[in-house]
Amino acid sequence: MAKVSLKPVNRCVMSCTIRSVTPMIQHKWAEKAKEMMRLKHAGKKTKAREVRDPEAEFREATYLTDAGEFGLPGMGFKAALITAAHKDIGVEKTLVRKALFLRSSDSDKILPIECDDPVMREDCVRVGAGSADLRYRPQFDRWRCHIEIEVDADLLTDADVINLINRAGFGVGIGEMRPEKGGEYGRFEVDPEVPVMFGEL
Repeated sequence: MAKVSLKPVNRCVMSCTIRSVTPMIQHKWAEKAKEMMRLKHAGKKTKAREVRDPEAEFREATYLTDAGEFGLPGMGFKAALITAAHKDIGVEKTLVRKALFLRSSDSDKILPIECDDPVMREDCVRVGAGSADLRYRPQFDRWRCHIEIEVDADLLTDADVINLINRAGFGVGIGEMRPEKGGEYGRFEVDPEVPVMFGEL
């Protein structure tokens, strides 16, 4: 039997900054809402609807880092990259899943953003069987985020990753009402004014 020699993973780190093209709307699930769903799934009665507090709902819908900074969900960013990948452009989704990983010290991989204070939106949304409800969510008009990505450099080059980020920012987006869902919010691009670094881990 022929001996197979498998070379080690060529692990590199790429760092860049992404900046907003359009405002980003966030909607993090509130702990109270998740607990009500758990009770409902367990067959237990939930409390009657309480008087709503728009300001509290707005705050609870905002992503915060462990340090209390405004942030964006790192896994949502990676999901955008995976969605943007396609075999027709030379980068398959399965390749992105196994060749690209976010680096973050945050317990929930919330990436801190540089931004102005968010404004509170009031949006009418469709829920259930055609009924409507109001949602109170934060909108960040201008924002920037430093990204660090661990890459298998034998599978993806720095140019591949930059192009993938820009494609994700152009047509997929992040947050609510993003292009992937038919809206135009949450679009982004690699900031050309900040150097992109790519080197061995």
